Amino acid sequence: MQISTSPNEPLPSKLRQRLFSSFLTVLFSALGLMLNSERLHAQVQTSSDEVSLSVRSGLEGRWKVGFPTWHRVQVEVTRALTGTLEIQTFDGDGNGVTYSDPKWVFQASPGSPALVDLYAKHGRADRPIRVVVLIEGKYTSAHVLTDQERGQALLATDPWVIGIGTTHLNLDQGLMKSAGGRAEELRVSELTSVGEIPSGMLGYSGADVIVFSSSNPQINQGMTAQQRLGIRDWLGLGGQMILTWGKGGPTLASYPEFEEFLAGRLIESAQDCEPGPIESLLGSQDQLDMLETSILKMTSGKLDVLGVTASRVRLPLIARWAYGTGSVTWLATEIDSPQMAAWETRPSLLKYLMKECWEKAESKSNRSAFLPYDDLSGQLNAMLDRFPDLHLGNLGHLVLIAGLLALLIGPLDYFLTVKYLHKPRLTWWTLLACSLATIAITTMFFRAWKPQDPSINTLELIDVNDQTQQLQARGFAHCYGGKSGLYDFNSFHRPLSSDSDGSTFREVNRLDWFGQPGKGIGGFESSVTSQLGLPDYGIGSVGTGSFIRGLGVPTAGTKALEYSWNEKVSIQEESNGLTTVSGKDDLLQGSFSNPFNVDLLDGVLYFSGRVYAIPGRIRPNERVPISTSIPKDIQRRLQRRAFVSGQEQGVAWNPSDNDNLERLAELMSFFRSAGGTSYMGLQHRYLASLDCSDLLKLDRAILFARLPESASKWNLQRDGVQQNAIQGKRLTVVRLVLSVQNSNRSFSLLKDGPTNAP
Repeated sequence: MQISTSPNEPLPSKLRQRLFSSFLTVLFSALGLMLNSERLHAQVQTSSDEVSLSVRSGLEGRWKVGFPTWHRVQVEVTRALTGTLEIQTFDGDGNGVTYSDPKWVFQASPGSPALVDLYAKHGRADRPIRVVVLIEGKYTSAHVLTDQERGQALLATDPWVIGIGTTHLNLDQGLMKSAGGRAEELRVSELTSVGEIPSGMLGYSGADVIVFSSSNPQINQGMTAQQRLGIRDWLGLGGQMILTWGKGGPTLASYPEFEEFLAGRLIESAQDCEPGPIESLLGSQDQLDMLETSILKMTSGKLDVLGVTASRVRLPLIARWAYGTGSVTWLATEIDSPQMAAWETRPSLLKYLMKECWEKAESKSNRSAFLPYDDLSGQLNAMLDRFPDLHLGNLGHLVLIAGLLALLIGPLDYFLTVKYLHKPRLTWWTLLACSLATIAITTMFFRAWKPQDPSINTLELIDVNDQTQQLQARGFAHCYGGKSGLYDFNSFHRPLSSDSDGSTFREVNRLDWFGQPGKGIGGFESSVTSQLGLPDYGIGSVGTGSFIRGLGVPTAGTKALEYSWNEKVSIQEESNGLTTVSGKDDLLQGSFSNPFNVDLLDGVLYFSGRVYAIPGRIRPNERVPISTSIPKDIQRRLQRRAFVSGQEQGVAWNPSDNDNLERLAELMSFFRSAGGTSYMGLQHRYLASLDCSDLLKLDRAILFARLPESASKWNLQRDGVQQNAIQGKRLTVVRLVLSVQNSNRSFSLLKDGPTNAP
């Protein structure tokens, strides 16, 4: 068939029919695709109706603002579905943040709901929290937590005690009172069933102390290995625990996760321990019945109260010891046993057990009244927010510029154009020239004072313990963005153990936002609901680390971040040979070696109220003998006291000093040893787990030294473009916790053996 090619000649009828049918085919295909897409969309919408969520937040409905919070989500469906969950909340600046993790997957079917544990850090107590359901990677629905599901949000500085045992714990009886009779706020969460116990250490974030009683056999026998590991890891990484183990103690001690943090071996239980030593300790006039106790053969630690059974077996009734960077207080009977629950002096016993768990309110100073914060975390943020290349304008600069402009367009312009040139109409042009010059000069100063390249300031505190062979690092960073944009952050660290190559940065750190307590700018109680209307961003997990995506930073703005990592280290037993001097519990002798693959600089060794001078540089595996010179007093060292003209003078801490980052790190590490709030004028509550003062009293020496360079590295992108962040202030501090063999203390608390105890 011939087809006409002339523009004026009509097309054949068959060809027109074919073209018309092809057009209809394409049209119906497009309509079909649209209908299919609408059907798929309707299917997703339908699946959202088929998913219902119920959430339980925190521990017994309580959680702390500014700390990771445990959310247990139950997913119920009307047909078999598989999907993932995310959680939407707000950070410390009031900006939206979405947490996601590939492990937050659910597989549910009718009658078989799924349980998923989510963790997120909330920066506001009154903002909505949403759990988002995604099916096949597509948004399906969002569940807004009800008031009952949210629970009670505690302040970041509230003392918080977690109880594990029966319903008779009544730990709020240990409420502390100040000298003026004012009761200190004490928040208590009591867990009485296995399902209420978190399966990881993050579930206890923000808790000051865990009181663990052995009185609940269902908990003793029903806890999973993950739940036991969560308690052990929380303790070893800076937690405080009060063990009140009586007749149920042998069952708990049979688990390797719990046996590891005991200061010895739990032999058996006894039902006839004399209560007299505890009554005498507290001056009680109310007599106790015979106590059911656990018999612990202590091999280390500090014995406070020695007990004895009717058969003359001696055992520690109250003792203290260290595990990792945490501490344990031991009570060899159950605090919620029937005889203890009815004892009138029980509140005094609880106060005695909790007396070292946090700093009391009566020592709080009002010297920080002029500051926008009253916690050391605010001081840390203020120091990290000062960038060497960034100059901040103030009211004086503004007044100076406005004054010069007024002087130019006022008297000077008048005398030039009117009095001297006699041309008043030139004022319009001179005004324009002065305005343009002012704008140009202001722009020049802005570019010079506030560069466009990003910069990062960091402080890293790396804790290494020779007992647990565990390294825990916590870092705090402030990022100056320069130009506005959406920023992506990744952070990596290099291994520090002496048996590894520390030249490569491969392991991913856990990243999160960082805030501070209080009502100031960026505070958790701030009335600012959202800062500058910045877009929401995401925090996602990858392996053992996490990353930040799409974080909005305004022009010349900063953002505070927190990062951390854990790893195992290899410390040979013979590398630590520290012991106490015979007859002196507070004096050291022996030597230790550097277990890292990098040099340690400007080290100071702290032990039991003493400070020992250390060589300026300690090379890897180099052994350091303890100097025979007389050590200094720890408080004199931390307060920088010295004798001037025959009088001892100290250097008061200046909260407005925002340049001495290393000294702040030292005072954060030994806050109570330095005098606490009475010396610094600030509380140390939000980052209280960084204070190692208690370890110095429990046969632990701590080497405080810095590394030559940072142990972590940053990968930064702005609007998808790689950025080379300028290294600002960077300080990396190592706190090496070394066990000290106490040569003046001997424990032999066996059933038929003699006892020599202090």
